[in-house]
Amino acid sequence: MDFMAPPMFDVTNIDMWKYKISICLKTLGMHVYLATIKKYYLGNDKYIEANAQDLVALKHTLSKEYLSMISHCDSAFAV
Repeated sequence: MDFMAPPMFDVTNIDMWKYKISICLKTLGMHVYLATIKKYYLGNDKYIEANAQDLVALKHTLSKEYLSMISHCDSAFAV
């Protein structure tokens, strides 16, 4: 399966963006997807790589304005 490019964040249609980004993250693996929705992935050494992949994908969806708002976050769950 080919990697799906992350959709750009759209504040006017958040539900559609959430749907598209969840599909995109699932193509990277279930641990990557789960790192965005499960708090127990925070700080868990086993899931550092999944969290990093999540952060990269999520940050690529944001404009500079929104990116500056979450630049301090070090977990996909927090984003």
